[in-house]
Amino acid sequence: MLQSQKITVLIPTYNEAPRLPRVLEVVCKIKWVDEVVVIDSHSQDGTLDVARSFPVEVIPLDKDRGKGAALAEGIRLKKDSDIYVFLDADLIGLTEEHVLALVKPLIEDPSLAMTIGVFERGRRLGDLAQKFFPILNGMRGVRGEWVRNLPDFSWTRFGVETFLTRVALENKANVEFPALPGLAHYHKEEKYGFFLGFYHRIKMYKEIVQTLFLYKKRIENWPKLVGEGEKHGVMV
Repeated sequence: MLQSQKITVLIPTYNEAPRLPRVLEVVCKIKWVDEVVVIDSHSQDGTLDVARSFPVEVIPLDKDRGKGAALAEGIRLKKDSDIYVFLDADLIGLTEEHVLALVKPLIEDPSLAMTIGVFERGRRLGDLAQKFFPILNGMRGVRGEWVRNLPDFSWTRFGVETFLTRVALENKANVEFPALPGLAHYHKEEKYGFFLGFYHRIKMYKEIVQTLFLYKKRIENWPKLVGEGEKHGVMV
C-alpha cells in the first residue's frame, strides 16, 4: 500500500549543518519514500552544502521567512504528493519505523487528515513537553489534498504546528497521535549556547503566541495554500 501513494518528506532547515546528516542518512535509505526535499531558509553555516551532498532536492530560500514559509514552499512545489511527512532537521535517534508510524495511519484510514508524532522515552524534558503540549510537535504526516486546501500559512513561522492543529480541530478533521519511542531533538541551548539558545527559545514562543492571536484574522478570506494562493506568493 505504501507504493500506491506518493510520499514526500519535507525538511525545513536553518543553520543545521552539524545535525542534518543524521536525519538525511535515515530518510534517504527509505525505499518507499518517493522524494526528500530540504527547504533551506538562507542558512549561513554550510547547511546547503550538507544537503546537496545527499540524494535530495534542495530548495534555497532568499531569506529566513520562517518554518511555516519553508513548509508552504515545499508543498507548493510538490503539489502532486499524496502524503507529506514533516521532519525537523535536528532529530536524534530517527529510524524508518518513526517515519512509518507517521505515514501508516494515513494510508490505512482515508478519512485521516494528519498524524502528530509524540516523543516517548527519548529525552526527559522533551518527553515532558510532548506530554502536555503534543500540538507543538513538528514530526507529522499530512494528507496532501487536505493541507493544500488550507489557508496560506506562510506567515506563521514557528507557529505553523499550532496553526495546523487548530485548523484541524476547528474543522473536525481526524487526527491521530502515534508514539515515536526513542526519538528526540536537540534543545536550542545545546545548538546555540545558553544565552543565544534562550533567545531563540523565547523568539519561538513569541511566534507561537503571535500565531494564536492572528489566527482568526488570517484564516478569514485568506487565499488557499495551493491554487489561489500561488498567485499571491509568500505573504507575511
